[in-house]
Amino acid sequence: MLEKDANLVMSSLYSALPYIAHPSELKDFIKKEVESCDCVENFVENFKKKMSEKIDITRKTDGQIFFNELCRTLKINSIGFNPGNEISS
Repeated sequence: MLEKDANLVMSSLYSALPYIAHPSELKDFIKKEVESCDCVENFVENFKKKMSEKIDITRKTDGQIFFNELCRTLKINSIGFNPGNEISS
């Protein structure tokens, strides 16, 4: 992933952290995903897929909080990518 895109993802994470119930778990997960994905689009698709597989509602909510912040950040920075609004249940 380009450094500027990775920075946007991480910036979104840090903005959302105060509202996350399990911050260290989500932070570790996102860092691994950022390193393994080649673009924001792939990151979003992988993130949505993996979050939809979660059974624990608290962890799904953590993911949705981060995802909402990421969507806002991408829109503000005019990435030109529409990630959608929700993670599947």
